[in-house]
Amino acid sequence: MSHELEMSEAGEASFVWRKEGGAPWHRLGTPVAGHQTAEVILPLAKADYEVISLPVHYVTPNGQTLEMEDRYITARLNDDDSVTPFEVVKDRYRIVQNETVLEKALNVCGASKGDAVMDTCGVLKDGREFFATIDLGTLIIDPQGVGDEIGRYLVVHTSHDGTTPITYANTDIRAVCKNTVRFGQSVAKSIVTARHTANYDKALEEANQVLQISSNWAKSFKETAERLLAVPIPAGSHKIDKVLNNLWPDRDADTDRKIENRDRTLMTVRSLYSSSKNAAGFGYNGWSLFNAVGEYYDHHWFDDADRNAKASMQIGNKSYNMKTRAADLILDLV
Repeated sequence: MSHELEMSEAGEASFVWRKEGGAPWHRLGTPVAGHQTAEVILPLAKADYEVISLPVHYVTPNGQTLEMEDRYITARLNDDDSVTPFEVVKDRYRIVQNETVLEKALNVCGASKGDAVMDTCGVLKDGREFFATIDLGTLIIDPQGVGDEIGRYLVVHTSHDGTTPITYANTDIRAVCKNTVRFGQSVAKSIVTARHTANYDKALEEANQVLQISSNWAKSFKETAERLLAVPIPAGSHKIDKVLNNLWPDRDADTDRKIENRDRTLMTVRSLYSSSKNAAGFGYNGWSLFNAVGEYYDHHWFDDADRNAKASMQIGNKSYNMKTRAADLILDLV
């Protein structure tokens, strides 16, 4: 599975990531520290290029060159004044530069007031697509001093070839490559899109609503997390068996290999449940068991770390579905 980041001939990725957010799974790009402005981030990510439109010409059978009506080519204007063509579009298509898309998102987020910070920024498919992640701050689950933290992001995404509208998505997935962009949008709590037409600016005004919806989601998720914390699940409790047997039914283990894999999975999840990251840190409760299931799929599903990371990015992935199901099963224990 490719990250699809633009790569230079020297092997440098057109991508920037904030050190405080941690290194991305592909370990590519330029790390930066602290709060950075769009003016700093865009050049570092090599995302400050200009996209232009060019007329489409064709040659008739008698050798005459004519311009085609209502059709243009979107293209990247390179530093040496050469162009990299992207796609043919109709004249109603409006080019919106990366800087404009990003600045709009930052203004909506209140980044200039310190309420949000630039976290990642990158170029995909040789400039055809642009994305960025704005860190909206962590959601803290803190009844009785638990102090567990969950990331919240606004992922910005657009294309210059007519394949993708300008998109703002509220999600807990940090965008670091093509697949995380897509996965983050697929599980977004709220999303706003604006087609590349004359009224795109009006459509982007709806982005203000995204953050309001995000705030409502954050409140709802926090309430769910606190309900999970209120479900006592002692070590060795039959409640653990009930949840895990529903997630991994023994009827599905119909071969020796499947039985062995199931036993290994259950043993791993039980161990994760009792670890310092979960029950030993936040108590023997539903929240810790929920996170143990999530940790299994994020880090222990496969033996290879990169494979785990990539698997968790796939749209409609099993990891996301199993985490959601785990939460429902745990709440049903009450």
